[in-house]
Amino acid sequence: MLNYRSLKDHVYEYISNQIREEALKPGERINESSICESLEVSRTPVREALLQLTLDGYIEQLPRRGFMVKAISLSRVHNIYEIIGALEALAATTCIQKERAIDFEKLEQMTVKMNQLIEVQNYEGYYQLQHEFHQMIIDASDNEDLNKMIGNLKKAFIKQAYTGADQDEYQRALKKTNEEHFQIIELMQKKDIIGLRAFIQDVHWNSKYAFMEMLE
Repeated sequence: MLNYRSLKDHVYEYISNQIREEALKPGERINESSICESLEVSRTPVREALLQLTLDGYIEQLPRRGFMVKAISLSRVHNIYEIIGALEALAATTCIQKERAIDFEKLEQMTVKMNQLIEVQNYEGYYQLQHEFHQMIIDASDNEDLNKMIGNLKKAFIKQAYTGADQDEYQRALKKTNEEHFQIIELMQKKDIIGLRAFIQDVHWNSKYAFMEMLE
């Protein structure tokens, strides 16, 4: 039997997937009773999951009217991109200055696999692997506070399926982004601190591709 904590997490994942798959759209009220019926759970873990989703920035609580899916503006995405770029640049340059070795072979294998996923338009698989790629670098910085800050900022981006009218544009954007992953590895192997910082901050997290995070 699921304990209370895992039940709350299960509800959290269910609601976030509903938003990601656009079953729930920005501005739409969330029906708590419907979720309870669909998952066959009580109202308590549903309410706890909704409150956590509110804290994480996915939804907002309306006074006396329940919860609503929160839209994220393009200008806010631009701002978040700039902040994440600076923080990830710090994480990457920190980890290459530490004695702890980072597994560059594994990073390269992940990047090759990402290319394969892009080719077959498995964008969910790509997203998951690129998250692991970045997280591996962030973890290697051994900075727990920095890790948490980046994680919290990325929670604003719930749209991860890369669905949209122009799939060719998405595919081109992802291919370019993955080429940058190879360049990040190369700069890290060279221990080029100045070049690595500038590349991650100004190129890899350039806000021109912020539209890919938008819920429409």
